[in-house]
Amino acid sequence: MLHRIRATAAGIAMAGAAAVSIAIAPTASATPDPATPVAAPELTFALPAISGPNVGPGYVGGGLFRQTLVTARPAAGSSVSFAVANLAHYNTFYAYQYVQVAWRNLTTGATGTVNLRHWQRPNFAPGTIPLTGYPSTLPTTASAPTGAGPLVSTVTVLREQYSGTVANNIIPGLNALLVP
Repeated sequence: MLHRIRATAAGIAMAGAAAVSIAIAPTASATPDPATPVAAPELTFALPAISGPNVGPGYVGGGLFRQTLVTARPAAGSSVSFAVANLAHYNTFYAYQYVQVAWRNLTTGATGTVNLRHWQRPNFAPGTIPLTGYPSTLPTTASAPTGAGPLVSTVTVLREQYSGTVANNIIPGLNALLVP
């Protein structure tokens, strides 16, 4: 029999309430019943990325330390679907920001990255204010062919500026899951 624990990690500093779902096997050494199907082990864990202090000319809504949560869920074909869970309302400075999810399969060693937009596109009248730039073309959900096995990923908030792309977070986000 498989036991599941579901808790809220409210004590994590500045990370808000992040859902934690961990599945563990019982420690008793009972003989399994062959007629009872055994559920596959499940592990999912996600913490939001905490952006840097948004002050001065680059201030954006959401407070000084905005949380950006990217969830990871197993998808068909031993892949993982990464999705931004809390899209921010559009702000002019978001047009230069996006998140990058860097993942690693701990069994196969496969790695990769997925770039996502973490804000809502504005609803401008056609022809009034064009929204251009790389981040505006990104999706909010993307799938990556990670392969089966335990997977970890980090989420980094990035900002494009004149000197290049720089990280704009204090604490990177984290995901861990088991891909069947």
